[in-house]
Amino acid sequence: MATADDPPASARAWLACLGLLALAIAASFYFYGLGTGGGFYHRIALAPLAPAEHAPYYRESLLHVGLAHLLGLTGSVEWFRLFVLCGFWLGLARLLAVAARRLALADLVLVLAVAVAHPTAMIAHAWTCHPDAFTYLLALLLLFARSPAAAFVLGFLGAWNHLPMWLLLCADAIVLWFTFAEPRARPRALALALGCILGAVTIKLALHLAGVTLAEDRFAAAARHPLPVLVGYWTDAGWPIVYTLHFAHLVWLPALLLALRRLAPWAALGLLVTQALALGATFFTEDTTRVFACLAGPPLLYALVRALELRPLPRASFLRPLVLAGVLVTLVAPKFFAWKGRLHDLEPARAHLRSLLASKP
Repeated sequence: MATADDPPASARAWLACLGLLALAIAASFYFYGLGTGGGFYHRIALAPLAPAEHAPYYRESLLHVGLAHLLGLTGSVEWFRLFVLCGFWLGLARLLAVAARRLALADLVLVLAVAVAHPTAMIAHAWTCHPDAFTYLLALLLLFARSPAAAFVLGFLGAWNHLPMWLLLCADAIVLWFTFAEPRARPRALALALGCILGAVTIKLALHLAGVTLAEDRFAAAARHPLPVLVGYWTDAGWPIVYTLHFAHLVWLPALLLALRRLAPWAALGLLVTQALALGATFFTEDTTRVFACLAGPPLLYALVRALELRPLPRASFLRPLVLAGVLVTLVAPKFFAWKGRLHDLEPARAHLRSLLASKP
């Protein structure tokens, strides 16, 4: 029984969510460390619109470097890394806020565990300075957005963050809104398309006016890879490359699809389409784990939250125990990512974090 000194139930719930978020952040650092790569983004953040001829394609990702520049967070590359990681943490916070309103506490913890144990968390920490953490945040905001106005703004911002990846995530959102029978799906989809188009036009215009000429954009960079090289990125790494896509969470994907059949007639198909789009796009890239995780992770989390809303879940699906098994196996299993056909572990990222902690007074 609550006493007069007890916080209200809503306050206790928010305190619990904050505690879970803090635990998730600490666990992510523990499992994945802090990568040292992507320092070129920090250099761009010092002068995001500095003129350049034949600039690399990553000059097109202006959102996170522009915000860091405006906020004065470019003095140290480590502060820049933490700022970028805030995108991932805010994505977790948004996921918690949505799930807390829809799910019981046990299911809330389960969803958060999946988010921490998914390759998206590893990529956000191992590929620091890259726009991926902000892609994660924008994708989760978009998938759970309710209003056309929010969809428009997010469509615009995502285009300034990582245009090719964002186009696919926008397609994912539209597919999921319609197949999951979301309310006001049509006006949201239209607003999202308009926002994305405006974002793409304005970022190209901003680069042009600033005198930044890209040698080739990300689309051209992907298209110039010879087919044998692309195939080699998958075959050289061997079967473990399949594990890097979703870690052990692949074991509960069939159960999730089975549960979604009760939610909406086309929901399971919608999720499959998003995963197929991610896999198709990943084939044309050299950083297979990173691209797939960023594209396939948010739709998977969206579908999991929606499935766990069902009361009751189909008994034959065994979704909850399989999700828990996937999380536990992932946490104890080796963690690595595939890049250019080679598998890379996280020891450099963990060693970097240990060195930073050891240097603190």
